[in-house]
Amino acid sequence: MLAKIYAVNLRLFGVASDVSKLLHGHNVELTRVYVGEDVPIEEKCEKLKEADIIIAGSIMTYNGELFRRLPRLKAVIRWGVGYDNVVLEDATREGVIVSRLPPYLLNDAVAEQTVALMLSVLRKLPQAHGFVKKGKWGVGSESEELEQMIGESLEDKVIGFIGLGAIGFRVLELIKPFRPRKILVYDPYVSRDFVRLSGAIAVSDLDELLVCSDIITIHAPLTAETERLLNLERFKKMKKGVYIINTARGRIIDSNALLWALKNGIVKAAALDVFDPEPIPADHPILELDNVIITPHVAFATSSVCRLMDEYSITEALRILREERPLWILNPEVLKRENLRAKIRVD
Repeated sequence: MLAKIYAVNLRLFGVASDVSKLLHGHNVELTRVYVGEDVPIEEKCEKLKEADIIIAGSIMTYNGELFRRLPRLKAVIRWGVGYDNVVLEDATREGVIVSRLPPYLLNDAVAEQTVALMLSVLRKLPQAHGFVKKGKWGVGSESEELEQMIGESLEDKVIGFIGLGAIGFRVLELIKPFRPRKILVYDPYVSRDFVRLSGAIAVSDLDELLVCSDIITIHAPLTAETERLLNLERFKKMKKGVYIINTARGRIIDSNALLWALKNGIVKAAALDVFDPEPIPADHPILELDNVIITPHVAFATSSVCRLMDEYSITEALRILREERPLWILNPEVLKRENLRAKIRVD
């Protein structure tokens, strides 16, 4: 029987590679599907009912109700590293494999985008570009407007890292040549010795980082602990004029609290590749602010990374369809369950 792989909510899937070549000769059909998070469950399931494997984007929640209504579904493979939109416990209970891409694929690309956003917001590059696009150059009466584009340097800044996983560590390495005055790290799951050897200073209290940092960059996963970690109370503790950079997950920041902090001068500017909600509504008030840069969750998106993401996700899907153990499985305990939908040979 023809197996069916669905690429769900993945606008960039297949853009950097010819996925048909990857699937050639495997008796597999690929279907691209786009389903909004707010679509009724019945409509979601109608669109996905024939999927044997879903290669999933970050939009749309995969939970027990969805799994129960899709009895043909054997596995969900995240086209990415974060898997906060897939409820692992539900997948395991329903016999569905959950896998993702190897984290190292995205590290350099996301780290580079983080530094690019940091520099762009400090040096006011979007404003300067817009100034020239309007036919101006800063002569005569335009000089006052040009003065508003005087930026700041990374040198001598105190940079605070919330999270020091692989991406955060790569960002830390990239910014060292800019000679920041101090790098602070808040990460309860990383040893102080590791932080010290990285050339940074570990802080055990998040408030210490908030009070001292000129720039705060977020590199933590979205968990129950980190959701809304930066809320109104925490923004009020920050040094006035702080810059916020987020290429991790949108829900780590309370969007309403960030908007308040931007309007009240606590946050001087923000550069975000992620937001809550995603996609951001076109009429969201934060889009009216000149001191915010927002990119559409594309920090990972280089041609080489997208090509590898396609290859790894398709290879993982084919591995499962061949009844082989997936390499990047997130819920290995599901392989021992009697209701496992994919007949994997477990040695």
